[in-house]
Amino acid sequence: MNSMENTRLHNLTKDFLDNKLDAAGQREFYALLGDPREREALAEIFMELTGVPDMDLEFDPSLQPLLNKVKSVDLPRKAPVRRMRYWSWAAAIGLLVLAGSIYRLTEQRESTAPVLAQHKAVAPGKQGAVLMLADGSAVLLDSMKNGVVANQAGTNVILNNGQVVYNPEENSTAATAYNTISTPRGRQFSVVLPDGTKVWLNAASSLRYPVAFPANAREVRITGEAYFEVAPDATRPFSVRFNEKGIVEVLGTAFNLNAYTDEPQVKTTLLSGSIRLNKQQVLRPGEQANIDNNSITVESNVETENAIAWKKGLFMMSSTDLPALFRQISRWYDIEVDMKGELPKRSFGGTIARNVQLTDIIEALNIYGVNCKLENNKLVVQP
Repeated sequence: MNSMENTRLHNLTKDFLDNKLDAAGQREFYALLGDPREREALAEIFMELTGVPDMDLEFDPSLQPLLNKVKSVDLPRKAPVRRMRYWSWAAAIGLLVLAGSIYRLTEQRESTAPVLAQHKAVAPGKQGAVLMLADGSAVLLDSMKNGVVANQAGTNVILNNGQVVYNPEENSTAATAYNTISTPRGRQFSVVLPDGTKVWLNAASSLRYPVAFPANAREVRITGEAYFEVAPDATRPFSVRFNEKGIVEVLGTAFNLNAYTDEPQVKTTLLSGSIRLNKQQVLRPGEQANIDNNSITVESNVETENAIAWKKGLFMMSSTDLPALFRQISRWYDIEVDMKGELPKRSFGGTIARNVQLTDIIEALNIYGVNCKLENNKLVVQP
């Protein structure tokens, strides 16, 4: 790159960060951003102007809103970058991509509102769930205020700041009364069971449980994905049933169970304690079991934070292929994904906050060569 070209890229990036690009400058900047050959230079200039040091994403506080949206976004695995600067370039480009998409959409809303009005914005998911009581009646928790929402056979069901808590009365005999808490697509919620066990439900999931556990056992059933922090009780083993015959047995531990029926395998990731799967396989902290029918394979020393990133409001990817990424997007944004033909063999890594608009993710994917767009409130993906 000659000095004139470098100066032009420098000026364009600086004006972009200062929100001073005119229409022609915007077109030129976004065209360069979409060109893989120019990304390395743009990332270098971005890091220079913002003070992003190598291998470190802490930088000027004025850019914190962008950092909140994208902690780090990797380039596709086959992108031509030098490995020693891989992470810092990836983060810089990720920030540029999403910052650019937000900026462009804001400008378009102001200048071409009638055009954008044809497309309904797709917001990210939020806290919310439906509680099915023992008598079959349903309580929509999204719209409820804090306080007692029901009494189930002597147990008060309390909503407290986005969490359902069960408060059994003394000598309660409600073990045969069951509740089910369900999160639709685009919702997540948490519940504290009568024994003190805490459960977080991801989108499109459900948990069925007694409103008071019996004296000798604790058993619940899930669909979808849930993270458990099980209250220790050596006299009452805790078990989770999933997918008809699957079972996880624990005493006191923390683990994530991903049992969505549209995923190729059930994944159980152990963070602490010890669990046993399907009466045969014992897991230790840092291990992840992949369950395919009756076959169980175990991976050691996995990044357990990846498994529970959803609980912390993050999409965390590690060699994540496109079908897996779009399954997550479909559940969280409550949108149908229509895949036209065979998707490109691409994998992604990095972390994106789950509170970004779907349009931001679409912008970033299009920059990386994944052709997708919103049509009639459906995400259409084409080769």
